[in-house]
Amino acid sequence: MTYVFIFTGEFGYELLNWNGVIRKWCQKNKKEDDTIVICSRNGMELIYEMADYYIDLSEIDSYNNCIADCYWSIIKDENDKIIRHHQYQQDVFSAVQQSIEESGFINIRYIYTPNPDQVDYMDGCTFGTGGIYGPERLPYGRLDVNNNVYKKFTSDLSDQKEIEKAINFSLDQPYILCQSAVGTQQKRDKTILEVDDFIKSISAKIPVICLGFDTGKSEDSKSSFNNLNSANIYHCNASTLREQSCLIEKSKHCVFFTEGDFRSIMYVPPFFGKSITAVASKAIFDPTPTDIVSVEPGKTNAPLDFWNQHVWNFGGKIIPLYYETIQQSNNYDNIIEDIIKN
Repeated sequence: MTYVFIFTGEFGYELLNWNGVIRKWCQKNKKEDDTIVICSRNGMELIYEMADYYIDLSEIDSYNNCIADCYWSIIKDENDKIIRHHQYQQDVFSAVQQSIEESGFINIRYIYTPNPDQVDYMDGCTFGTGGIYGPERLPYGRLDVNNNVYKKFTSDLSDQKEIEKAINFSLDQPYILCQSAVGTQQKRDKTILEVDDFIKSISAKIPVICLGFDTGKSEDSKSSFNNLNSANIYHCNASTLREQSCLIEKSKHCVFFTEGDFRSIMYVPPFFGKSITAVASKAIFDPTPTDIVSVEPGKTNAPLDFWNQHVWNFGGKIIPLYYETIQQSNNYDNIIEDIIKN
C-alpha cells in the first residue's frame, strides 16, 4: 500500500501536530511492503525520516499562492475575506496525484486535510484537527501529545561551506544565531521590538549571525535585520529549513525575536536539540486579555512549560526573555552573560 501525506498548512502545526502523527502511525501500523510518500514544502525532508519518497510542493504555483492556516490552506478575496474552499487546493492535489501516478505507485491512500471539514482518521491516529497549545485550552486549541511521537531532528550540514563563503565567516567558531519573525496574520500585540542595540551589545562579546528568512510563500512570517551593521555581525539569507538547521546546529545558542504572536520559528531550535532564548513582549507570553477576540481570552499562545516538558524531551528548551526586561535594562551585560552560558 502507498500512503501519501499532503500538508499545506502552517509550519508550526506541521512541527507540533502533523509529522509526529505520521511518525506514530508508521511505528504502529506501517507494514514492510508499505510505501510512505510525504508532500510538503522545500527543505522539510529533514523532519520526515520515515519518508520513502518526497514531493516538494514549493514547485507548485498554487501551493505558493495559498495562505497557510492551521492544517489548511486559504485564500482571500479583494475585501480580505477568507475563502476556505478554493481551486488552488484541488490544483495541489492534482499535481501530487500526477506525480504519484507517473512514478508508478499503486494501491494509493491519500491523507490530505485542506479544510476544517476534511479531518482524516486512520488506524487510531487523527490528522488535520486539534490545536498546538496546552491542556487549559478549549478542545480545538489543545495539543494531543498522545496523538504524536516526537523525536530530535537531524541537522543537514551540506550547506555549511556555501554559507561560510557567502558570509565570510567560519561556522566552526562560536557564535549566537539571531532570527526575527514578523507576520501579517494574527496579531495579539502591536509591540515593535527595537533590539538593534541589544544585538550589537551581544556582538561585542561574541560573533552574531543575523538570519534573514523568507520562504517565498504567501503571507508566511519573514525575518530581516535591515541596517544592522557592526564589525562582529554577519548577515545570512535562507529560505529552507535545511539551511536554517545548519546554522542552528553550529551555533553556541539561538536568540530569536517574535512580534505580534508567538511565531513558529521559536519551535525550530528545540526540535534540533538546541535551546533558544525567545524574546517577545510580555503580552505575547502572558494570557490573552479578554478584549482580544481573535484568540481564546485568558489563555496563552506560548505554553512554554507544557511544550518543554511534553514535546522537547531531547535536549532543547525555550527560555523566555521579556522584551520589557531588555527595554528597562541600563546595562545588557547580565542578560548577555546568561545567554552565552546557555
